[in-house]
Amino acid sequence: MKKFLVVILALVSAAAFSTLISCSGSGKSPADVSKSFMLDIEKGDLESAIQLMDGSGEATEEEMQKMKELLGEGSRQIEEKGGIRYMDVVSEGITDDGTKAEVKLKITYGNGEVEDSNATLINTEDGWKVTLAK
Repeated sequence: MKKFLVVILALVSAAAFSTLISCSGSGKSPADVSKSFMLDIEKGDLESAIQLMDGSGEATEEEMQKMKELLGEGSRQIEEKGGIRYMDVVSEGITDDGTKAEVKLKITYGNGEVEDSNATLINTEDGWKVTLAK
């Protein structure tokens, strides 16, 4: 539980400052999921963003509330930067066994600020999910 909250805090910090990314999705690549995760945070669709995170189905109500607060802060910070103008996939690497991926995005905000975002994803029964596990 404590590890889960640390993961959430790290995800939001990354999203807010340099963006930790990713996601779920049948048929979607790790890069697609990562971009979806960031866009969900940008538009304030926190429920959708949470569904793209590994372990979200096991979270307690209290943990879910914390995640929403942290992701909400990430959403506010993106808004302060003028929103996301565009995202480029710098790299996407998937392990040979197909269970893990590393994605690097370059995010350009409306105010012209550019940030690199690195995300680790795992391939679950529900598709790719954002995780901090290395």
